[in-house]
Amino acid sequence: MNFSHSRVAIALGIVVVLVGSALGVFVYVRTPRLTPALRGAQLAREFGCFACHGPGGTGSIPNPGSEEEEVPAWDGGTAMMYVKNEQEIREWILYGRPKRLEDEERHAFAGDSEAHGDENDVHDRSSLLPLRMLAFENVISENQLDDLVAYYKAVAAFETPPPRAREGYEAASRLGCYGCHGPGGRVGSNNPRSFKGYIPPWHGRDFAELVKNEEELRRWILDGKIDRFESNPVARYFVRRQAIQMPAYRDALRDGELEGLVTYVHWLNEESETQTRHEGRR
Repeated sequence: MNFSHSRVAIALGIVVVLVGSALGVFVYVRTPRLTPALRGAQLAREFGCFACHGPGGTGSIPNPGSEEEEVPAWDGGTAMMYVKNEQEIREWILYGRPKRLEDEERHAFAGDSEAHGDENDVHDRSSLLPLRMLAFENVISENQLDDLVAYYKAVAAFETPPPRAREGYEAASRLGCYGCHGPGGRVGSNNPRSFKGYIPPWHGRDFAELVKNEEELRRWILDGKIDRFESNPVARYFVRRQAIQMPAYRDALRDGELEGLVTYVHWLNEESETQTRHEGRR
């Protein structure tokens, strides 16, 4: 009797282990593999950046006395007036302003003070504003800084694609693709009931699982679906039940736009791979 009980206990134990392992694998597979820009979006939300720069960094609030009379949004080109290169993005985040602007304002105030006979009246113009950019130097890690920079660059369209890829970027804007895939196709958005819970950007590990080759990319754009998923019952189940469905653009594309879109997506992936190699060397 005891021997029989032991066999049952062992069998149940094996079943529990197998079920637990299967569930663990399922959870692991469904866990999003976030890109730097996606992690940066989460960090920007956690650090309160959107309180001043608007939802997703694409709005602003008034800031009387500033040059623009408001805190600049990161898109639309306004922020580019204050950012000359990637190093200055980092300086804004770490120190609250880049060294270039600090030096320019100190020189301007020095000249103004000398003209009025007060050489000691030299200070930072931003200190007079109601809202000042915070310095996160002692708050964030180097990896978090990289992610925030990646997100800012995505929202600000900081990098200019080569001409053919630029045509694809503009076609995606005309077609409304960035509403779901995020600024420049780099961020994505939530998608309830989808396999991973969100619409991925056009690069990264999750994108690679959805698009194995160029032919699948074209099918997604033209038909809003691919044969590999349609022929797989599990994949088909999740794709058909997700809240936001991929549209079919076959009848909406203009001449040359499909090739432009494919070129732009390839360029994004090349940029992502270059950035990954760069971070791996540090």
